[in-house]
Parts: sequence; structure tokens; C-alpha cells
Amino acid sequence: MHLDAVFWGSIISVVIAVVIFIYLGFKVVKLMNEDAERHKGEHQ
Repeated sequence: MHLDAVFWGSIISVVIAVVIFIYLGFKVVKLMNEDAERHKGEHQ
């Protein structure tokens, strides 16, 4: 069963895109949580 380079290239591209998307998602959620904590502290 031989898979060509185009197939592997597309698979790798999709994997990289998913990893970057998840990484950015976690960063955004973390920043939003930190921001929310800061604002909570200011209001009290």
C-alpha cells in the first residue's frame, strides 16, 4: 500500500493547522480568564 507525497503533505498540513488552532484557542481562553480576573479585582 503506497501513499503518495501529496497525500502525506495534505495530512501533515491539516495536523499542523489543527495544532496551531488549538494552541491559539488555549492562549485566547487563558488571556480572557486573566483579563476577567483583573476586572473582577478592580470592581470590588
